[in-house]
Amino acid sequence: MAFRIVPLTRAHRGLLKTFRCQHESLNTFLERFALRHLERDLLSRTYLAVDEDARHVGGYFSLTTASVDRDQAGRIPKLDRLPRFPVPAILVARLAVDERIQGQGLGRYLFDEALGLTLLLARTGPVRFRLLVTDAIDDRAVRFYEHFGLVAITDPSPRRMVLDLQPMLSE
Repeated sequence: MAFRIVPLTRAHRGLLKTFRCQHESLNTFLERFALRHLERDLLSRTYLAVDEDARHVGGYFSLTTASVDRDQAGRIPKLDRLPRFPVPAILVARLAVDERIQGQGLGRYLFDEALGLTLLLARTGPVRFRLLVTDAIDDRAVRFYEHFGLVAITDPSPRRMVLDLQPMLSE
């Protein structure tokens, strides 16, 4: 099944209830809060992976802004030289794949799209930031994000993980 990434809009409202993953909090966010966070609260923007007929949501991710405490960021050697104030970041607030299609590469595709949008904003947007951040919901998510080079900077669950974007922005 082929998917394309589209920004969430009101037109997708009917599709949101069909999405199911193993974490109820991720299902609830998509169904009840994603549109509200976009339109009313201005907290995040959600992107959907929809099938070719736009009848099924295979997965989604939400992006927002964040900052990482300088002391936590200093656990990564290259970030230890930064000034002593919070490090600006883009947060992958949520990333989930429908349980019916897990293991087929859609999670990787969603992360690549989230990273691509983040790098585009970093290169051409009106603001600068250094990090891509996520809060891994469980150990499986930690292993997933480690595959992309994210490093854990906190121990408890959810585990805050970061990726230094500078090497990618220097290319």
